[in-house]
Amino acid sequence: MNTISQLLTEYRKDQGLTQQNLVVALSHFSNDFKALNTVTLSRWETGTTSPSLGKKRSLLHYLAEKNSFHQGACYDILRERYEALYEPLSRIFTRNYQYLIGNLPEQRGAREPSLYPLHTFADKAAHIEHIIDIEVATNATGYYRVTPQKMQQWCAHPSTFAYIVERKKQHLGHMVMFKLKNDVAEEIAHHERSEFDINESDFCSIYEKGTYYVHALYGRSPKIAAMLNVKAYLHLFEHMQTTDNVMIFSSRTDGVLLTKDYGIETVASGTDEKFGFDWYGMMSPVEDILFSDTVIKLIF
Repeated sequence: MNTISQLLTEYRKDQGLTQQNLVVALSHFSNDFKALNTVTLSRWETGTTSPSLGKKRSLLHYLAEKNSFHQGACYDILRERYEALYEPLSRIFTRNYQYLIGNLPEQRGAREPSLYPLHTFADKAAHIEHIIDIEVATNATGYYRVTPQKMQQWCAHPSTFAYIVERKKQHLGHMVMFKLKNDVAEEIAHHERSEFDINESDFCSIYEKGTYYVHALYGRSPKIAAMLNVKAYLHLFEHMQTTDNVMIFSSRTDGVLLTKDYGIETVASGTDEKFGFDWYGMMSPVEDILFSDTVIKLIF
């Protein structure tokens, strides 16, 4: 059985549905299933045939809407698949996206890097300095203005996702996402408010619905980037019930092309009047990120 067949089988079992019940429910959910019948559904459940990419996406959205990924068998199945995403994602990054990250060669025989939550890491101050240095270097001169104290405060918020990759005290990569209120994220995405002016009241609690804003992402190599992205996918999956969107504000055109492949759409763009750089505000529902075409092809 493949992932989709397992999910369908477990969902029907959990809900006490017949195949005909599910066919009717799916046909009402999306036009993708208008022609669906029990014969086809049975073949999907046994793995004899597999739905098209578009139908897989619709099935996952249906199961998400029914809260099937909150707990239970469907949750366990999908979490295991995201955990297995590292190898295929690493290969894709190595093949296609080396120009977007550091891509420095790995040392032969070097100890495997380790992933740590930033806020509880013993040497967090040094890593925060690395994060800020990299962000300053990759933005327009004078634009990035987050202090180490402010970064530490933001990363200490209970809803923040902040991880670093380290090996022998060497900073190899990081990803920092802040969970903001939806209207605040909208304003940042449309460049109506500076990302550097957010304050404590703009953050969401762990249990409050909001938008994860990807503030900083860097990987020394494709493998490091894959480690960080898999951890982020797992975090978003585990917090799907309380996450509405994922948002990125960027001045990198190449980054727009990458994020589109992973389900995130450009909602606004323009040129910054003060610093002169072109900017792109990108935001999509969290389900579109978790069930993007690229991810579905890799793990479903």
